Amino acid sequence: MKKLEMSQFFLNLLDQIGTPELTNCFLRVLSSESKMNMVIYGIGSLETYESPQLQLSLAILLKRNVSWIGDIEVFDPVLSATETRVLEALGCTVLSINEQGRRRAQKPMMFFMPHCEAELYDNLLQANWEVQLLDCIVLFGNSFETYEQHLSEFKNSAIVDSTTRILAARKFTDEFRIKTVSDDYFGAFHDSSWHFFGPVLETELQLSR
Repeated sequence: MKKLEMSQFFLNLLDQIGTPELTNCFLRVLSSESKMNMVIYGIGSLETYESPQLQLSLAILLKRNVSWIGDIEVFDPVLSATETRVLEALGCTVLSINEQGRRRAQKPMMFFMPHCEAELYDNLLQANWEVQLLDCIVLFGNSFETYEQHLSEFKNSAIVDSTTRILAARKFTDEFRIKTVSDDYFGAFHDSSWHFFGPVLETELQLSR
């Protein structure tokens, strides 16, 4: 966390959050609420890999530096008892039930999901495939634009099925890519973006096959 906090990568990210364009997006999601909680899915093994350590560090540093980020909840089926104790010591709540990404955003919520599987993003969108619910979501995760660009490469029907709502959401998604700046943070955060969803009519949510 100390390494990340002093990095140009983190400073750039804070600057990006503070730009009028992004600030307006966050305020739109917050609406009349003063805070939004953060849900972290698929963080991975903190004991084994550096990328999950950096990703968790970023989530906690964002909470400490951004006044409107509330409590943090975490789930990954690979988390050990030791990792759970560390997360709780850092102020996080570790979920005991695998929601499979299907949390409904009944109030403003940030989903922090760098480098999750496409199916998890699709599950999240499916569970919130209503105008008023999508309006309540901020998603930090893999670029939906990149998924769309690579669609022609997806030969596996299961992969195509797992991106159905990702691709459908593109037409009403405002996406802001982040800059990784250096190789130190490329592995943990490359191709990551902020996503905001703004469908106006339920008819925009009709899926074409």
